[in-house]
Amino acid sequence: MAEAIIKNDSEYLAWVRELSERYRRSQIKAAVSVNREMLLFYWRPGKDIADLHAESRWGSGFFETLSRDLEKEISDAKGFCHAIFGR
Repeated sequence: MAEAIIKNDSEYLAWVRELSERYRRSQIKAAVSVNREMLLFYWRPGKDIADLHAESRWGSGFFETLSRDLEKEISDAKGFCHAIFGR
């Protein structure tokens, strides 16, 4: 009986919709925050590489070597060469 009363209460139903909307907005904010941090992460090594003149300093195989080394160090992450270097 209590469930039937609650299901017909417009204030309750509006509150449930509001909670659902808040949840969705929080999910979007979280995704945006994660994406922002990952973009910053990917940008920083690019800047480091440019500042260090890495390819001219360590040779033409530098990008592939760095990609493999990062994938060894961070074993649960893949695709550094493509994500960071666009190769």
